[in-house]
Amino acid sequence: MTRNRPHPFSGNPLHSRTDWQRALLDLCAPLAGAYPDDTALAAPGTAYEPRVARLEATVRPLWGLAPFAAGGGRYDGWERIRRAVAAGTDPEHPGYWGEPGAMDQRLVEASVLGCTLALAPGELWEPLAEEERRRLADWLRRAARAERVPDNNWHLFPVMVELGLTAVGEPPEPGRTERALARVEDFYRGGGWYSDGPEGKPCDYYGPWALHLYSLLYTTLAPDADPAVVARVRERAALFAGEFRHWFAADGAALPLGRSLTYRFAQCAFWGALAHAGVEALPWGVLRGLWARNLRWWARRPMFAADGTLSVGYAYPNLFMSEQYNAAGSPYWAFKAFLPLALPAGHPFWTAEEEPLPATDPVRPQPQAGLLVQHGGGHTTALAACDADTWVRNAPGKYGRFAYSTAFGCSVSTGPLGAAAAAPDSALLLSEDGLYWRSRIACASRSVTADRVRARWHPWPDVTVDTWLLPAGPGRHVRVHRLVTPRPLHTVEGGFAVPLEGSVTRAQGRGARAECGELASGVADLIGTRTGEIMLPDPNSHLLWPRTALPVLRGQLPPGENWLATDVLATADGSTPGTEPPDWRALPGLPRALPALPRALREALPEPEGPTG
Repeated sequence: MTRNRPHPFSGNPLHSRTDWQRALLDLCAPLAGAYPDDTALAAPGTAYEPRVARLEATVRPLWGLAPFAAGGGRYDGWERIRRAVAAGTDPEHPGYWGEPGAMDQRLVEASVLGCTLALAPGELWEPLAEEERRRLADWLRRAARAERVPDNNWHLFPVMVELGLTAVGEPPEPGRTERALARVEDFYRGGGWYSDGPEGKPCDYYGPWALHLYSLLYTTLAPDADPAVVARVRERAALFAGEFRHWFAADGAALPLGRSLTYRFAQCAFWGALAHAGVEALPWGVLRGLWARNLRWWARRPMFAADGTLSVGYAYPNLFMSEQYNAAGSPYWAFKAFLPLALPAGHPFWTAEEEPLPATDPVRPQPQAGLLVQHGGGHTTALAACDADTWVRNAPGKYGRFAYSTAFGCSVSTGPLGAAAAAPDSALLLSEDGLYWRSRIACASRSVTADRVRARWHPWPDVTVDTWLLPAGPGRHVRVHRLVTPRPLHTVEGGFAVPLEGSVTRAQGRGARAECGELASGVADLIGTRTGEIMLPDPNSHLLWPRTALPVLRGQLPPGENWLATDVLATADGSTPGTEPPDWRALPGLPRALPALPRALREALPEPEGPTG
């Protein structure tokens, strides 16, 4: 496979069940010769050692291959996988994966082995010799009983292991599944939403592609599943479906938000998990349409390495956006999307005609996630005040942006020096010296209504920023910031980026605008204290395009209380909204009309929420 030869996945029409089966096989084909030794798995480097990266690269494709086998599909590589599993669980073999322990990446991968034993025992378990089976079962038991795990979706990994062991006649440990499910109950936030851990943890993709997905698998694969738990899981999944559909645009693209975005089309795995569990939360044609359009969107991205394997990155290979735990095989978590391949050809998921996204309100508040989702202007935008996993590399870009768009994506920082390295699309940068810049990472307080998002944040302990994000029509929103600082600060505020190649840009006075094809992005200062310019962020900072142009506003603030107000437009349907700002002083997120003077602006705004310290 070379870069100038299209990947077979990209040329597949991706309509019939047979097309999707072939797509999985095409994605697996490069794996037969990939990662020939630990040296090949040493880059990209991760927090865990190369032999654990080998485990991950070996078993993550099983998220797709196990359902494929359960649905009658034939794959020629099972013997290779069985040999690797037999070696990886044999302490005397050079290919041993090592002992699973507390807070260990091996526990993550044990979950897919458990799921595979439950879905496809005829491929992974039954052909093994008796001694190989014993070693595999013992290794999985040691993984399931690890004394300490991160307090998040990891609690459900032992549940997956128990499902697999039970399916092949190996006795589970009494009470382990019940304890895990009980702990996950503490993560429920209502309305179908789970945060990925206790209060204060984010509601990101780990809700749909982990917490909901594993719980739904429990309802279908556990022979003695608790009926009360089954009913609760199905009810919450149905509720969440009505919310999660708002994260998708008509073209299949999903919001790029949060960590682990290199898992790519795992974004649509929840829709397949609903189908596998028989939960018709939305009409079958709508479910299938949401699932299929997302996969087709991904098939059009240059996301492959030169050898045809999935790269670490998002729309293209990119290590800047990766996490500390992303190795060469990590992206194959994406194969969770192939769970519907376990369903027979006559299942309504396969027989229904795909249906478009249902009609929706222009805005949808999702307070559990800290989002106000806008539909219109050719894309889906989420105005955001998210909880953040601050230990994640580049957390400000993944959780701290003011807005995330299915068409315009987002950026992450490439380094600590300079505004261009900070790549401030949908962000407000602040600096004491014009060299080191800070932006929002986490919110000290927040609230979301149908009219606005409000958040308080502290770039320094002694600097307070209150931000209001106000929908202002299709493809448009207004940002208002109140800043209290004891010292002067430099500011840069960005709109949405567009691809640099083919772009047309202009900056004049208090505004800036960039267009590329059907994409149009602009910012304008509504008070008149800043000037517009076009920034060229560092290459490879953006998730969708390697080189971008970004409209920004630049200014300076004196010590004391300061106000900023910004008109942000972004359309992805070729429309050309006017340059005149909306009547922003009468937007419903503000209680009454606002004169354009900072003092009057302050008097008209509601009091910020939360403590000032």
